Amino acid sequence: MDGNIIRIGLMVGGVILIVFGFWTHSIKKLAVNYAVIWGLLGILMILVGAIPILSEWATMLAPGTGLAFFCVGALILFTEVQNSLVISQLNLKNRELAMQVSLLNQESERMMIELEEMAREQEDAYAKKDSVRD
Repeated sequence: MDGNIIRIGLMVGGVILIVFGFWTHSIKKLAVNYAVIWGLLGILMILVGAIPILSEWATMLAPGTGLAFFCVGALILFTEVQNSLVISQLNLKNRELAMQVSLLNQESERMMIELEEMAREQEDAYAKKDSVRD
């Protein structure tokens, strides 16, 4: 009976992982590469739970041990999904900051060109004043 609970838990966990991965990607919180990885892992979990040969190991565990492994695995999986979300958000912020720095560099270059033109105009004006005095 404990093996069947683990198999059902794997299938439910796989479905939740697929849905959560694509939902977070659709609201732009998860990068596409992480969404695909979590989707593939969800499909793998569904297959392991649905195909009896792949989940034969669950029947060989002691009753409490299987449940403990399942809980620890779920905790690790939850932590890694959170890490994927954080990494995706940091990558997005890093990209935005790079764009802002690029725009600031362009603005700085434009201002330097304008300052050089103004300096040349002032030099020309001083040169004309000096030539008029002579």
